[in-house]
Amino acid sequence: MKKTLAFLGDISDEDRIFANSVADKVRAAQERYRDSYTFFLGEGSQELARKVLASQQHENFAFFGGYEGADRKVLGIFGEYSLPQTEDFPVKALTFTYSKREKLTHRDFLGALMSMNVARETVGDILVNEGSTTVFLLNTAAGEAMRTIAKIGRTGVQINEGFDEDSLPEQKFSEITGTVSSLRADCIVALAARCSRTKAEQLISAGSVSVKGVPLTDGAKKLSEGDGFSVRGHGKYIFSKIGGSTKKERTFIELKKFI
Repeated sequence: MKKTLAFLGDISDEDRIFANSVADKVRAAQERYRDSYTFFLGEGSQELARKVLASQQHENFAFFGGYEGADRKVLGIFGEYSLPQTEDFPVKALTFTYSKREKLTHRDFLGALMSMNVARETVGDILVNEGSTTVFLLNTAAGEAMRTIAKIGRTGVQINEGFDEDSLPEQKFSEITGTVSSLRADCIVALAARCSRTKAEQLISAGSVSVKGVPLTDGAKKLSEGDGFSVRGHGKYIFSKIGGSTKKERTFIELKKFI
């Protein structure tokens, strides 16, 4: 039986099309035991997919982006008797090597891939290191990249399938600590952006704040430990820890800011 997605409320046409496609994949898995995969999904689409999967009471699914800790991930939806295996996901890692003198960036690699007219959704994380960069792609895009790309900009590159997990760049953070009057999003954004609560409310109203990749519309929303959020023009953060309270009943918290 087709279950309504009306509970999602007022979402964009693009998000509604995506939500319906996830629901269709769930029905194929439940009724015809058909396994299927999406394109790479950002954090917001992953969160939306989880809501749809929960509404359909479907638990046999997995997200995988090519390595542990990936930001962009492919969603696999599986039939009752399937056991999700990461090696079955249509994801391939390509490692580009080049002279360490060349300072290539994420934008350089993404631009080279887009010039091939591949869809952004076929490209996962791009991890830039000194003298090497690992790019995670859907299988079809990976094959095209290996056939087509010999240079990134003016820099000659060699491409090999796979990656050395130990050589992936380590994500670095700076720590922000302070006290807040409550765990409301506007209070936490004010601490993260080093601004007043009034300014934080303005940032939220302007659509400049996202939580788990979803634009935040209500500053009164409570955040929880582990929530990721971004503030346009200020950076990307993780709400990493709730501490004790002060005598004035303010709460100590810790944030990690991506560097």
